[in-house]
Amino acid sequence: MSTVKKWLLVLVLILAIASVALLAGYCGSPSQEDYQNRAADGTSETAPATKEIVAESKVNGTIYETDKFSILQPDGWKVTVSPGGVLFEKGEYAMMVNVGDATGSTEAFLKELVEKMAKQQNGTPVEEVTMFAGKFFRTRFTLEGKDTTEVWGLTNGLAVNLVMIGKDHPNNVEIKAMLDSIKFK
Repeated sequence: MSTVKKWLLVLVLILAIASVALLAGYCGSPSQEDYQNRAADGTSETAPATKEIVAESKVNGTIYETDKFSILQPDGWKVTVSPGGVLFEKGEYAMMVNVGDATGSTEAFLKELVEKMAKQQNGTPVEEVTMFAGKFFRTRFTLEGKDTTEVWGLTNGLAVNLVMIGKDHPNNVEIKAMLDSIKFK
């Protein structure tokens, strides 16, 4: 198994564990029955809508829809759905989006979660940023040799976790377009 695949597996597992701990009553994970029902009616959470868009950055792609959010999936980006969220990846870049019910979550708890992550990973000091009309907390660190940014916050009654990975990912046009395109339901 390649180093990148091992690293992505580790990242997905870390995020899944953190998400379960954070969102202990999370009812957003589809059951096997949900997937079977979607298959029966011809819809699928893993298949993007066919509508093409061009973001302000001129990135072409399709809208990927879930019951909690929609996002631009740039052309050429692979999607993997797991209990930990939705992972988008292309080459050395990846972006993970995990959205759950915010019941029981507070800004203080999420800030503490990000502070612990920053300490464990020798990350940057936690920054408070406004995103999606909510207060979010962010740190940046190196994980398995990959530049990583992790963000947690609350918006629209949802707890949101975003992870962006790859060399100089804050300046990656496609990752920027994905972030700019996210709409929560």
